[in-house]
Amino acid sequence: MNEFQCIIASSDKIFYDGPCLSLVVPAWDGEYAFMAKHQECVAAVSIGTLRVKKPDGSVVLGVCGLGLVCFEKNRAVVLVDTIERPEDIDEVQARRAKEQAEEELKEAKSQQEYNASQAALARAIYRLSARGKYVHDQKLR
Repeated sequence: MNEFQCIIASSDKIFYDGPCLSLVVPAWDGEYAFMAKHQECVAAVSIGTLRVKKPDGSVVLGVCGLGLVCFEKNRAVVLVDTIERPEDIDEVQARRAKEQAEEELKEAKSQQEYNASQAALARAIYRLSARGKYVHDQKLR
């Protein structure tokens, strides 16, 4: 199977930089899947789980925030505000963030506050979901 180069970065770190067989990123209208020689494109990344299939067959998962993905000249570049591996997620902190976001959602006074609370809640739910799967399976696929 053909490979392509992939770099995934957040505001504070390089999450992945190397060859891959496929890349799946969450988007507003579903998931975008990329393989070698994909048509050039730019798309908005939404909050969710990102998957990288490496040449050795292993899969790297990341819970990501908002950002962009650009595929050009057989290379994918993903820039997101946050990304973390399921095993690095602090479940207690994620539960607190979920509860706080739910409370803020109830008390939102403006559309902007509502949208921010909704985004925080979505991120907390994805983090808890990914962490739970990691704990139960230890090998996400």
